[in-house]
Amino acid sequence: MIRLFTAGLVASVIGLSCLLLSCTNMTELPPADPTASDTWTFVSMPDFLNIDTTFPQPGWEETLDYVLNAVKAENPDFLLVLGDLVMGHWRSEEKIEKYAAIYYPDWIERMNAHGLKFYAAIGDHEIGDNPWRPRRARFVPSFKKAFRDYMKMPRNGPEHMKGTAFYFLHKNTLFVSVDVFEKGKGPQGEIVMQVMGEQLKWFEETLDAHRSVDNIIVMGHTPVLGPVRKRSSSGLMLELGRYSLFWKSMVKHDVDLYLCGESHAITCTERDGLQQVVHGGLFGYNPKVNYLVVKVSPQKIELELKELDIVSEGQELWQAGRGHQLETVTIPEEIRKRGYISVGQMTIDKRDGKRKTEGKTGYFDEKDNPVR
Repeated sequence: MIRLFTAGLVASVIGLSCLLLSCTNMTELPPADPTASDTWTFVSMPDFLNIDTTFPQPGWEETLDYVLNAVKAENPDFLLVLGDLVMGHWRSEEKIEKYAAIYYPDWIERMNAHGLKFYAAIGDHEIGDNPWRPRRARFVPSFKKAFRDYMKMPRNGPEHMKGTAFYFLHKNTLFVSVDVFEKGKGPQGEIVMQVMGEQLKWFEETLDAHRSVDNIIVMGHTPVLGPVRKRSSSGLMLELGRYSLFWKSMVKHDVDLYLCGESHAITCTERDGLQQVVHGGLFGYNPKVNYLVVKVSPQKIELELKELDIVSEGQELWQAGRGHQLETVTIPEEIRKRGYISVGQMTIDKRDGKRKTEGKTGYFDEKDNPVR
């Protein structure tokens, strides 16, 4: 009896399994993507906001809320802001202390209100804006201290740049943020856009110590490769560009992506197997702003640039120093309904053990890039 019951039960289970399988045409299901379950997202939005703002900022906040809600809807693990958070035209020790205590906390509070974790690189406006003639250059250490104290980035950089150059690991991807504003003598005065000396040594040691990671993404404020499109920008660039030791080091260490801002416009350039993405906008002045969505997996990095039209109007918004942004920033209703539009896509594919870029559209297609 027991054997007959067991046999009947097994037959019933098999019959039920066959019935379920017959209800599902397995051949019509797409093949599984082995990286799909390991894919995660971050967003990059340089030069946000490049102006001293309170929170909330009258005349601006409805638009900023729309933008940050759009970023949040991408479901990012975090947001990268590649410099120029504030206007920073604070021309004395007293003003640096006073205005840093207002505008950095309000910038952070706006991010917290939208539930956005962030990492921020240091930009030229965080150190008073260029050029850095001797009178202005003497305040750079105080500017950097304010950025370090309020933004609280990881303090694992070189000794003289802790909190302004740093790295972090996220899901076996290495992110390195460099401080491109080093002491020296150059066209911009006593600050030179470069990664040299102790910082370059730290940078290479950091990359060497993390050779087992799946991906390496480097971020800094200024572009390395040029020329690039510019909107309302002084166009700061890294000294020596493609021939700099910094670029050569990134190529040598198989960096996948270099992200930067400064120009308030989009230019994408690939050289030596390394993709540079220059992007970001200028709220309160330029007619378009943008952000970059990056989907990351162990064997693939997918990038998409998204752009939004905005309207800036009114008188100039008051700033502690010189500034040109206007007092209201709005999004036309038809644009608000449409939302951000895709203006470029590409993939960095490493599935066969060799990195290659493919599927470039829009701004990633270099045929319309500016030329010297």
